[in-house]
Amino acid sequence: MTIATRGQTPDDFGDAVTRVKMDRTDQEGMAKAFADQYYDVVYDQICFTPRDAQMAVNVFSGHVGRYVLTSSMAVYKHKDDELVEEDFSPQHYPYDLTVNDYTYAEGKRQAEAYFFQKAPFPVVAVRVAMVVSGTDDFTGRFDYYVEHVSKGTSIGVFDTEHPISYVTASDIAEFLKFMGTETDFVGPINGNNSDHLSIQVLCQKIGEYVGKAPLFHVGAHEDKTLSPYAMFTYDWRLSNAQAAALGFKFSSILDALPSMVKESVARLQL
Repeated sequence: MTIATRGQTPDDFGDAVTRVKMDRTDQEGMAKAFADQYYDVVYDQICFTPRDAQMAVNVFSGHVGRYVLTSSMAVYKHKDDELVEEDFSPQHYPYDLTVNDYTYAEGKRQAEAYFFQKAPFPVVAVRVAMVVSGTDDFTGRFDYYVEHVSKGTSIGVFDTEHPISYVTASDIAEFLKFMGTETDFVGPINGNNSDHLSIQVLCQKIGEYVGKAPLFHVGAHEDKTLSPYAMFTYDWRLSNAQAAALGFKFSSILDALPSMVKESVARLQL
């Protein structure tokens, strides 16, 4: 097993992995780092634009058996019903390699588009839901809610509830492994736990575990009074039926919440 990073952050894998130092934005450096190597599966966690995708195609063509791109549910537009993979088709989506700056969502759309239209190797794009974890969520977003509920601090929400999909860090790791090593599926696929929760319901569930009722206020993007998961004024609900059809069973996010809250409470010393 090999991990490739800039080498600036230590890991705890010990001798279990080979480390390659490289810059994901430098095609020449990537080519040198992976020269004369062949990989059964490549997992790309940091591809954010079609230019990133182009570099990967140039570097790994003929050197990889299967490519798993970590994409995002951000590729989808608004829909009242559950979002299925066919709601965004990268095979027919235009990409532009000349843009100076892409939004996160548009960069992911165009990265998928480049891979599926240009890559000569099999590609899977896992559209990851909102990642939550009680221990290793580097964004601190889940901790934000646990801390605010525990301390009785008001949480900024929209004036109406908007359920969204979540996935635990451990479940998405298992799913990425599954998609890379246990199936020959090619194409986009959603990665999310079952059940969808609005911020209000999520906080109410957290409140049940910490013994506090959450407090809310209606916020706005303009004055930065919204909480981390309050991103869009619409539902963001993914279907994981495609994953189930392949044999991967996602559990309910409700089942994961108690242990995650416990972990956050302990680590934050609340």
